[in-house]
Amino acid sequence: MAEVPNRTLQRGLNMLELLSRHPGGLALYELGEMLNLPRSTAFNLAHTLTDLDYAWFNPETGKYSLGLRMFEVGSGAINSIDVMRVIRGSMVEIHQQINETMHLGIASGMDMLYIDKLESTRSIRMISYVGSRAPLYGTALGKAVLATLRDEEVRAMYRDTPLKPLGPNTITRLPALIEQLRAIRQRGYAIEREEYNEGVCCVGVALKNRDGRALYALSVSAPVFRVGDAEIERYSELLLEAQPRIERFLRSA
Repeated sequence: MAEVPNRTLQRGLNMLELLSRHPGGLALYELGEMLNLPRSTAFNLAHTLTDLDYAWFNPETGKYSLGLRMFEVGSGAINSIDVMRVIRGSMVEIHQQINETMHLGIASGMDMLYIDKLESTRSIRMISYVGSRAPLYGTALGKAVLATLRDEEVRAMYRDTPLKPLGPNTITRLPALIEQLRAIRQRGYAIEREEYNEGVCCVGVALKNRDGRALYALSVSAPVFRVGDAEIERYSELLLEAQPRIERFLRSA
């Protein structure tokens, strides 16, 4: 096991894990004994966790138990896992029908972060990696997200950020990007043809949460020679069918 450099953090997490296994609570001396900590160290950790609402001290029993903040953190993690399951399920349904590469991205600053992928099994397919990033303005995923913003917001984002060439057809002028985003808003999906990767065409849709923010986006990618008007129509229909199902879950998560 790799060495944990922050000893205090490690001890604090160990204390939370211990409390999670004892819903009835533990006294200070029990925390110290079970974690092999000096009484003063156990007190300082328990006091800090209590101040931050990660633990709760019951003065009547003299015992510590998990606080409300831990339940909030746990609920958030469960919701995130459920969200990924729902989106992955929709990705699998679409992928089974078209056998082209699918990506799930999440907006991260000025970039799109690729967090999930279903690979095509065809002999010629695009190369991409989960964990990689791409500028929002150069991808179908990113442009689908940008299209959910107002023109003024997009202009403010790129006021001091040049649109650098990424592929053969990258949009490098802000007025042209704004015009394309308006078209995306009208039809509901984004198209990217060799703007980020040479030889690749993508179709993408944004996925909004309960606040109307598009954090996630979903896309289909394929070599340009396999994507004509008929394919774009089919991919966009499949994505637009999945979009409301996913967004209903995002709004309730």
